[in-house]
Amino acid sequence: MNKNKVKAFATWARSNLIEKIKDRAYKIGIEDNRIRDIEVVQSGFKVVGGEEIFNISPNHRKSLIKEIESKSLDEVVEEVAYTWFNRFIALRYMEVNDYLPIGIRIISSEIPGKREPDILFRVGEVIRELRLDSDLVYKLLDSSKNSDRENLYKYILIRQCNELGNIIPGLFERIEDYTELLFPDNLLEEGSILMKMCSDIDEEDWKEEVEIIGWMYQYYISEKKDKVFDDLKKNVKITKENIPAATQLFTPKWIVKYLVENSLGTIWIQGREDENLKNELKYYLEEDIQDFEIDDILHNIKLGRKNLHPEDIKVLDPCMGSGHILLYAFDVLYKIYKSAAYPEREIPRKILENNIFGLDIDLRASQIGMFCLIMKARAYNRRFFREVEKNPLKLNIVAIEESNGITYEIIEYFAKEDEELRGDLSYLVNTFKDGKEFGSILRVEKVNFQRLKERLEEINEENNLVFSDYRQILLNKLPKLINQGEIMSIKYEVCITNPPYMGLRGANDTLAKYLTNHYPLSKHDLFSVYMEVCKSYLKKDGIYAMVNQHSWMFLSSFLELRGKLLEDSTFISMIHLGSRVFEDNVGTIVQNVAFINQNSEIPKYKTRVVDLTKEVTALEKKVKIKSVCSGMERDGIYNIWLKKLMTIPTKPFAYWVNDNVLNLFSNLHKFENIAKPRQGMATSDNKRFLRDWYEVDINEINFSAVDRDEALLSKKKWFPYNKGGEYRKWFGNNRYVINWENDGSEVKDYAAMLYKSYSRTIKNEEFYFKSGLTYTFISENMGVRYSPQGFIFDVAGSSIFLDDKDLEKVVLALLCSKVANMFLDIMNPTYNIQVGDLKNIPIHEDVFKEEIKSIIDEIVEENIAISEAEWNDFETSWNFRTHPLMRDLRERKVKNVTIESRFKLWEKENMKIIEKLKNNEEKLNKIFIDVYGLNEELSPDVPYKDITLRRIELEREVKSLISFAVGCIMGRYSIDVDGLVYGGGNFQDKWDFKNHRVKKVEIDSTGKVNENRWVNSSFMPKFDNIMPITEEKYFSEDLMTKFIEFLKAVYGNEVLEENLNFIANILGKKDSETSRQSIRRYFFKEFYKDHIKAYGKKPIYWLFDSGKNDGFKALVYAHRHDSLTVALLRTEYVHIMQRKYEGELSTLELIKDSQEYSAKERAIARKKSEKLKRKIEELIEYDEIVAYMANEKKSINLDEGIKENYDKFQGIKIMKTNGKEAKMNLLYKI
Repeated sequence: MNKNKVKAFATWARSNLIEKIKDRAYKIGIEDNRIRDIEVVQSGFKVVGGEEIFNISPNHRKSLIKEIESKSLDEVVEEVAYTWFNRFIALRYMEVNDYLPIGIRIISSEIPGKREPDILFRVGEVIRELRLDSDLVYKLLDSSKNSDRENLYKYILIRQCNELGNIIPGLFERIEDYTELLFPDNLLEEGSILMKMCSDIDEEDWKEEVEIIGWMYQYYISEKKDKVFDDLKKNVKITKENIPAATQLFTPKWIVKYLVENSLGTIWIQGREDENLKNELKYYLEEDIQDFEIDDILHNIKLGRKNLHPEDIKVLDPCMGSGHILLYAFDVLYKIYKSAAYPEREIPRKILENNIFGLDIDLRASQIGMFCLIMKARAYNRRFFREVEKNPLKLNIVAIEESNGITYEIIEYFAKEDEELRGDLSYLVNTFKDGKEFGSILRVEKVNFQRLKERLEEINEENNLVFSDYRQILLNKLPKLINQGEIMSIKYEVCITNPPYMGLRGANDTLAKYLTNHYPLSKHDLFSVYMEVCKSYLKKDGIYAMVNQHSWMFLSSFLELRGKLLEDSTFISMIHLGSRVFEDNVGTIVQNVAFINQNSEIPKYKTRVVDLTKEVTALEKKVKIKSVCSGMERDGIYNIWLKKLMTIPTKPFAYWVNDNVLNLFSNLHKFENIAKPRQGMATSDNKRFLRDWYEVDINEINFSAVDRDEALLSKKKWFPYNKGGEYRKWFGNNRYVINWENDGSEVKDYAAMLYKSYSRTIKNEEFYFKSGLTYTFISENMGVRYSPQGFIFDVAGSSIFLDDKDLEKVVLALLCSKVANMFLDIMNPTYNIQVGDLKNIPIHEDVFKEEIKSIIDEIVEENIAISEAEWNDFETSWNFRTHPLMRDLRERKVKNVTIESRFKLWEKENMKIIEKLKNNEEKLNKIFIDVYGLNEELSPDVPYKDITLRRIELEREVKSLISFAVGCIMGRYSIDVDGLVYGGGNFQDKWDFKNHRVKKVEIDSTGKVNENRWVNSSFMPKFDNIMPITEEKYFSEDLMTKFIEFLKAVYGNEVLEENLNFIANILGKKDSETSRQSIRRYFFKEFYKDHIKAYGKKPIYWLFDSGKNDGFKALVYAHRHDSLTVALLRTEYVHIMQRKYEGELSTLELIKDSQEYSAKERAIARKKSEKLKRKIEELIEYDEIVAYMANEKKSINLDEGIKENYDKFQGIKIMKTNGKEAKMNLLYKI
């Protein structure tokens, strides 16, 4: 199956259907904001003011309007769209596999190349079978109108769906009249949903497996799923209507096979000792040889399964979705029945009616699941449909129905003063109130369902008009409530599922409260809740199988759940899947586990665990587990009594740990005895309170506050903020600042408003501004860094503080070592590094012995120095000094140096420090491994990928040199002074244009100014802060000419051409270009994209850009922007550019019309002329927005951040000269 094609079609189909159905609604006078009046005519109605007559009962339209009023137009359209989508794909599957009872294709044709479906040419053959009106059929056939042919096709499709409802309940049940009313038009046209379904998806894909229907549905709702999660990021909780879209995930087939074969398969194989079936099941995992002392227990369990008949084995999927797991359970059940010598024709029906049970909150998904199961039965028995027509199926597939609408008065009417009836119905009504909110997690006790059914039958036969409303509600709702109540109250031999993944934080208040009250141990996520739910559905010694996220195995929030599971159940086997298992989740953050759990404790049972975390791709994992199950592979298999691991402080399921490591946890002191790991604050609104340091006025940042009092007295607004960041060790990731003005009053007030007390989210203030260690909360590896004084810290950049600062370097070294990472991997191998896990790291006192500590301290000091220097080599560091390709040139007064030679020198230095850091880290690993006695478990070697220094890359570093040059051109940096020259404030305080001087300021780490004086500048920035970027040289001073001036000033005039050639070649110089043309093209086309990327979509240089025709481009340094900048840009640059274009155009017009020039020259002139005309036209239009904004005299507030200020110049509504309103951008659209 080509899943890319399936996904592309399904997502397109949803938007197409919604559009077509809305068009249909519009035609019958229903719009988003109004309902138009209609005139009733003899055969139907027409919209007032319209011509088309709809031969449909006006009552159908009334039903539609009523439905829209109770929901919304969008919701009704969505429902109708997926109703028809599901039916269309089901019909396509049936016709391709020759399952349609009529035996004629209804979507396509069997004749290659023929567009219209066969049914239109053979409709006479099915008039009786589909109960068609023959007069109407022949009338429409005889018509020459395309619309009548469409109407005939629509008529046939609807009748076919209605007829299929007799054998396939659910998906083809009779629909509401308004659903037919909104049937999409023009299905026979080229490009319609039906035509694209046939053309875009290979016919063979429909023949592979019925699972294509499930994939279709999952992809169909994928855009809705994306929206739900986008909303969740905006703190919009997941409503019950959106839970299905948010939580459905298709399980890979090989995982399904493991789950089914080792639960359902185990029940039968152990009971009947069925070696033949075991050999057929390729993912059946043999249990380990157990200790003799539990032989009797195991024997009794198997004995209890010996008398089971196939009909006795009930299999439940409480989160069935589209039935993927149940479909494979069907296959295994079929093998079981065959092994018990049942007649093959009887088996499919027996499975559907006796063995397969499914629950879901999504009606559409459960209908698809029901359809797929019936198709599976049809695949095993060709006569299945005929048998079902004679004797309807009793399926056990349920979409949870709500009891909402059944009032106290209705209950009283139903009970008829019978206390048992009243109590039982009241119980069901209370249990299933808002049932779709909770689904199968609801706990349902048995009531007298038979008595309820009997009373309902009595009501069905009544003819009491007084209670007709009550009667109708009961007849509509109660059969479903009884059915689901029965299914949810019985106990099962087997329960198998891939549960929904939805954290408590994403749940709406109603669901969150229910989970907290009823599932306190597992409430943190629905996937863990279902571990308790599945167990509750089982008989004693029953088995449940599940795949879910592996966090429950390790996180402290699931500690009690782990303990409970080990107390009263037994894990038979587990596959630790790791990441990249599901197609919708290609990243490494979400990791999974599949397991088989038996509902009884078997003391000292050795669970067989297979570790697939080291296999990278899903295919590698599949191949490995299949090899393990066949006995061909032994690597990565562990057989362990899981309760043994409870001696580890956080009680993780760290199945790979040996006794030596377990003893370290038991015998050594804990990390918390010497250090204080502390969780940082959550601002509750990072966009409001955090900035990248380069966004704000540098003069408003205090980099050196030692405590809160000093910060308060400084009157500064912004302070350094540790917020985690990428995996990095020793030093770095210093990028953010937080608004902590007046001791954080604004942040605190906001938190207090949200949570009543600000201390709920703003924690550990007493540690703010202290030096310590910091790390990233979510990270694949533990990267700890030294954090000097002056920082506040975030929950994502939690920190560690020591009372004895003398131990800080040893602790940093330990946390950056393989030993600490091993302990953390044991306690919590998820990507969330918890404070609680750090506290429990075993600390060996020998590492603090002076002879060992002195060696560690020296190495750590060097590692910090190396990492800090490397971090500061890049201009996004606030301690950036100068570009490494220019380092020492000024001090050594060296001229005429090539950039290539400087790069080779830097490359050599970079390789040297990487090697040095690698050697240092390996020395530290060796020390800690020896001290802890872990030579058998760990190697000191460090792979290069774990050395967190940036390896220099030629293209990136040349572009970063260009970026630095632009910084010098715009006045941010200087080639004569190290560090940031101007980042806000009065520009004239830093640059003296009259005397060609720049201010040199040196500030130490405590904030003390050691030097503040003017020095001569050999390169001055652009005076007016406007730097045009042009394709050709139109201005005496543009970005290209200024860049050449920069290269001369830094590297010398004699090597200018060599340096230009070097840069141009790195940037991808074309054969037809000179080096200057190549670099000019880079500035014109690519530089700004690189700048946006380097500065995280918060560019400090703003590109004024007229649009796609590139009529005008100019850079402005945001920190120098003032209220007159735009006016100056207009008069001195936009207008001049326009005049230059017009002058050039005049010349070109003469050339293209003159016979004095060759045909080639005239053609070139003609092409350039057309291009210039477009530029001029664009520039004239751009001038309107520039003029408008120039008059606005808009200034910016750097405290608001780059994005907020940038947006002030975007999407501006103006009245154009033609009198029309337009929305225009002044700047490049990010």
